Amino acid sequence: MLKDTTCPNGDVSKVSVELQRLDYLDNIKWVLSVLVILHHAAAVAGLDAFPLNLPLVIESEHYQYRILSQFQAANQGFFMGLFFFISAYFVVPSYEKKGKWCFLQDKFIRLGIPLLLTVFIIDPVAIYIVDDYSFLRSLQNSFHLYGEMLRSFNMLLGVAWFCWTLIVFNIGYMLYRELSPNNEKILHPLPTILEMVSFAAAMIPLYYSGLLLMNILGKDFLGFHLLQNFPMYIAMYCFGIKAYNNRWLGQITHKSAFIWIIIWIFAMIFRLVSFETIGMSIFLLFHFKIFFNTKNRWTTMMSRSAYAAYIIQVIPLCFVGKLLQPHMSQLPIVNFLVVGIPSVALSFIAGYYLSRLPVLKKIL
Repeated sequence: MLKDTTCPNGDVSKVSVELQRLDYLDNIKWVLSVLVILHHAAAVAGLDAFPLNLPLVIESEHYQYRILSQFQAANQGFFMGLFFFISAYFVVPSYEKKGKWCFLQDKFIRLGIPLLLTVFIIDPVAIYIVDDYSFLRSLQNSFHLYGEMLRSFNMLLGVAWFCWTLIVFNIGYMLYRELSPNNEKILHPLPTILEMVSFAAAMIPLYYSGLLLMNILGKDFLGFHLLQNFPMYIAMYCFGIKAYNNRWLGQITHKSAFIWIIIWIFAMIFRLVSFETIGMSIFLLFHFKIFFNTKNRWTTMMSRSAYAAYIIQVIPLCFVGKLLQPHMSQLPIVNFLVVGIPSVALSFIAGYYLSRLPVLKKIL
């Protein structure tokens, strides 16, 4: 169980209520946070877009960049979609206990403050590290970056684009609840594999429409990172809500999890993102429910620190990468491990202490 708060008469902190938490969902969240940090460590080592990229290695080892790119592609196909699913799963009980205004107030605090911290503190500190700890140079680069953002409407929000997107999605959910008729809830069974396959196929043209739109508007238009993926992000958010309302998580079977991991393998070969997202998400939800629906001291600490670790990660990644750069290996995979492992550890250690600070512990 994890405490949540309501805000009668506009006070977010006066009344505590309990929202039921599932241990395996908490475990998935911290594992996904580790995976996100490793994903960005691959960017540091593999020359993908990131505040810091290690220089090119010798040409004979360039094939390892392709391996790191495949690792990133496998992650990108499912991990943020699953994050949106899990976040949405608890939206319904939160909204019903708090009411619309307290629900939005809570979301603005828990998502908006980390967003502001990222834009005005965390990312500038990362730029300061990348610019050899030169305050004036990092200040100039920060002003230049924010100026370009305003001119192009491409808002670089760092990892906090997820927070911004969730704010928008939660506002959409509030409007849906207010505008839709309050009909009696009817439970719907988990869609069949054929129905889910048909849905995933129908999402393919939407993915390419998003890709076309992204090529026209930019990769971070209005702060929405990689528009090509947003059809599936929206779908996974909606699925999270429907999964709570219809108790779908208890209906996933071993057979469907097995079939979907096979589909995921073929989807990886042909880069069918909608199939990747659904396939790996169902596989992980089922197996974490069976094998990791427990908690202990360490998993509780990892779960408690995961959100803060996700937000702070860019600083450890840039710090470790900057330390490594003069001594880097000519093997990108080795550089990935040397950057990734300490960055995961430092992010969760920093996240643990940040989440215990008097002000931030109610937010992170």
